[in-house]
Amino acid sequence: MADARRDGALALAAFAVLVTTGVRGVGVAPFVRPVAVAAGIGAAVALEWCFLASSTLAAGWERRGVPLATAGVFVVAAAALISHVPWLVGAAAWGLVAYLCLLGCIRLGWGNPVARLVASDRR
Repeated sequence: MADARRDGALALAAFAVLVTTGVRGVGVAPFVRPVAVAAGIGAAVALEWCFLASSTLAAGWERRGVPLATAGVFVVAAAALISHVPWLVGAAAWGLVAYLCLLGCIRLGWGNPVARLVASDRR
């Protein structure tokens, strides 16, 4: 079972770094582009679906150091792309917002809304 507090803290830290770096580097425009919003939220939901659908992938996430290393690679990759494809930094930030919303649903006891998609795929 994933540690929602750990994952939430990592996502929040990555979000803070992305937004700070992005706003300083290219301004707020990439964060408010509709393509960035849609791509980020869509990618977060798709990635969450993959984790829920694949027990192997979920087990790999729980290996020691994987979440921290992934958060680091995520931030470094997004920061490296700021000058080349600024909207991807906005998409990364929106993906983290969507993920934090999913974690919020879980922590509030509402369950994971994406889990319903996985359950409907298995029918």
